[in-house]
Amino acid sequence: MRPKVLLSGITGYIGSHLYKVLSGEMAVTAMSKYPEESLWTQGDIFNLEDVERAMEGIDFAVYFLDPTKRSSKTTEAKFSDLNAIAADNYARAAEKNQIKEIIYIAGATEDEETLKILRHYKTPVKVTTSKIRRKGIMAQDQTSKQDDVRVLVRYKLPQSWTLERFVTHYFNYYNDIVPKISNVEHQNGAYHLQACSNDLIILTQLTDVTNNDRQLFEISAGTLVKQSCDNKGRLEFRRLIDTNEVIVGINDYVPSMPKWFYQFCQSPFHQVTMHVFDVEMRIQAFNEEKTRGVVKSYTKD
Repeated sequence: MRPKVLLSGITGYIGSHLYKVLSGEMAVTAMSKYPEESLWTQGDIFNLEDVERAMEGIDFAVYFLDPTKRSSKTTEAKFSDLNAIAADNYARAAEKNQIKEIIYIAGATEDEETLKILRHYKTPVKVTTSKIRRKGIMAQDQTSKQDDVRVLVRYKLPQSWTLERFVTHYFNYYNDIVPKISNVEHQNGAYHLQACSNDLIILTQLTDVTNNDRQLFEISAGTLVKQSCDNKGRLEFRRLIDTNEVIVGINDYVPSMPKWFYQFCQSPFHQVTMHVFDVEMRIQAFNEEKTRGVVKSYTKD
């Protein structure tokens, strides 16, 4: 019986050629957010639960993230952050499904961090000796079956902070974005992000609040959310293993407003608030180090 192999990054130029080569000797299952063939399985590599399902019954998993493909209509993220989340999902899912080996296609500018993440978990990782040189190229708008948005931002935490404390601080921060206008209500496990008491976005918690490396919220309702049965919008907080870094990701979010409104109003406002929050977190980390007697100048890096 031919070994069963899962391949990611199938829709790109390099991934499609890998698929043709591997299919000659192995039973290849290709994971794609939008499957094009019967042998492909539906799954978003940025969604942990999708990757776990895709790896059921698989012997080997080939990790390759196409540097030019984003799978969402609009992507606002660095490739290094996209890659970190995808690698963490792959390694977690491989460990859960007892995959025999992860095969990593070397040659990306993010090889060092990717291998650190993959090797943190129990599944053995084999790196190809032949390298496919590639560098993440930002292509904000892509072909997609829906007008969804993906946003990823990486933050540094103070050393003593748990993920739970960061999430609480994150939502409290929204209370002060626009004084006397913005507000956050926490009701029955859901956060209501409001403006003038109107629910803009409602986030329903899906994971245990005490989970110290991953917390997940469904973007379930609100005036800025397009409602549909296929909508799986979510907000995720992922702490990268053995670091004090957290990636906050908005995935599969479909805005209710026209695209021009999102591009010229909603997105710029969100980017500004996240930049200010990044400064806030750096100041928090600086002040904590200062109380421990660590003396250094405050810089962005």
